[in-house]
Amino acid sequence: MKIRIAEIHFKDPKIEKYALQKVEKLAKFHRGIQSVTVRLTSEKAHRGQNHTSFCELEFDITGKNFVIRDSEREIDKAIDKAVERAKRALVKHKEKHVSIKHRLSILAKFARRIRD
Repeated sequence: MKIRIAEIHFKDPKIEKYALQKVEKLAKFHRGIQSVTVRLTSEKAHRGQNHTSFCELEFDITGKNFVIRDSEREIDKAIDKAVERAKRALVKHKEKHVSIKHRLSILAKFARRIRD
């Protein structure tokens, strides 16, 4: 699994390392992940309001690509939230793929029984 991290409007090695650690753990939820692009952005506040941080995870999986976006006031919370959503999405995609394979194998066995 190849991981790319892009930080827009800020540069913090601690946050980059934190995001890398969190995203590396997602490999155990789906074997087909080829690459992950992590985009971390921060928007400045208007008139004294709090800053908004965004985390975007873009997955390249064999047969499907999908993007997960989350925003929070702190960048580490945005990363955590996006990673949790990614876990659920990866497990759901994997289970759907496994159930299709299972269904096809059952149909193949049934077809062999009919022929015999």
